[in-house]
Amino acid sequence: MSLARKIFSNTAWQVIGKFITAVLGIVSIKFITNYLSRSTYGEYTTIYDYTALFAIIADFGLFTIAVREMAHHGNKIEKILGNVLSIRTVLAVAALGLGFFVTFLIPAYRGTPIPMGVGIVSIATVITLIAGTMSSLLQYHLKMFWTSIALSIGKIVTVGYIVLTITVFYPNDPAAGFPHLLTAWIIGGLITVLITYRAASKLAVVRFRFELDFWKDILIKALPYGLALMLGTIYFRMGTIVLSLLGEKEQVGLFGVPMRFVEILQIVPHYFMNSVLPILTASIVVNRQRAEKIVRYALNTMVTLSLPILMGGFMLSWQLTAAVSSPEFLTHRAADGAVIYGSDLALRILLGALVFTFLHVVFTYVLVAKGQQKLVLVANGIGATINILLNVILAPRYGFVGAALSVVGTEIVMFVTLTLLARRYLSNIWDLPFIAKTFVSTGAMGLVLWLTAAPLSALFHTKSLLILVPLGAAVFGLSMILTRAVSKEMVRLIIQKEPAKDDPPPPLTP
Repeated sequence: MSLARKIFSNTAWQVIGKFITAVLGIVSIKFITNYLSRSTYGEYTTIYDYTALFAIIADFGLFTIAVREMAHHGNKIEKILGNVLSIRTVLAVAALGLGFFVTFLIPAYRGTPIPMGVGIVSIATVITLIAGTMSSLLQYHLKMFWTSIALSIGKIVTVGYIVLTITVFYPNDPAAGFPHLLTAWIIGGLITVLITYRAASKLAVVRFRFELDFWKDILIKALPYGLALMLGTIYFRMGTIVLSLLGEKEQVGLFGVPMRFVEILQIVPHYFMNSVLPILTASIVVNRQRAEKIVRYALNTMVTLSLPILMGGFMLSWQLTAAVSSPEFLTHRAADGAVIYGSDLALRILLGALVFTFLHVVFTYVLVAKGQQKLVLVANGIGATINILLNVILAPRYGFVGAALSVVGTEIVMFVTLTLLARRYLSNIWDLPFIAKTFVSTGAMGLVLWLTAAPLSALFHTKSLLILVPLGAAVFGLSMILTRAVSKEMVRLIIQKEPAKDDPPPPLTP
């Protein structure tokens, strides 16, 4: 199997797994938003976004650093895996324990279920981080099929328990059912850990290791990237945190629905680039031309994914929001005729930010492959500063719309900053003819959706998505073929069974 095909297959399995978990996540959002009030759903959102601020301390970029170290030191895989597993677990318990304690000191959270919820979600997060660490071994071997299986089964169990809570256990008592909505993530996480461990243990011995000299070395290497991720999480979650501290629970709820969409989608470029990272790391030092080719295809992939997502989501924002939430989350007219904006407006705004996210993730991994995590830290520091300032200015005045606009502004700044930083190492990476053809294909898709969305929605309401989404995808795909945006070389790299002579070299293996 060619290297390009391995990367494509590995990424495809991750995307398939993410699609399955995303669908299940959407199902859970639909049930939860119909079960909880807008205000209580705001508390539910706050719990997860607050916990994520402390969870990133435990993550610390160690997954990506572990994959990179395995690519450099294929004969030390078990040592790398075992020690990173221990480091992340210790950091997780310490950081999330601190976060749980701090909730009791925040006036806006007193007398709410937020502290209790943070405690439950923190346990689930520790379990998730353990599974994620073990999957770094599967990522290195490009066997993320098993991770996708583990996550999918775990999510099925989680959503199943949520649905049972809402429909069987506590159908008329959301206050009693609320803790169970959170506990479901612990149960599903345990299933995910067991399956991931079974798959990873076939490739290496998986156990906790405590070699403190190695801990020091890996933490020093991870520090810049870990701090960068922490800053990135701060600016990604800051809108929710600012709104919650202002006591705007309903605004948090309206912001939370589209943010769940964005959370699901923004992981996709990381999946792809984690698959690319071992090969990019091996190439960027010894062959700049090959590295530029890898990055050029990565950027083409990001453009191909992000532009139709933006156009489709923009045209179908009302239908998508209606499909995953209750009517109180939608834009509607009040009795006096005034327009009350809802989560569908925030979704349109946030999808604009997502395009820049998909692109700048590529440059983040270029810098990581080059060992320049410090530059990623600089970029994320700038992004976090801009985001905090924008949220402090816009969120109090414009609520969830201001928080969404803050995300867009931040992502644009991040894209510009990381593009300029990565140019120091790779230059010939933009395929402008391909990008132009993708814009044309996206425009064709948007035109068809603009003409068909309203009449089909009038007839079938949210069920129209079953027609509109495949229709939009088909128009986009056909346009990409007609404009010859998809080249024969790209198809050959994906389907070939033997490595092409100009394929980049494989990563070092034991």
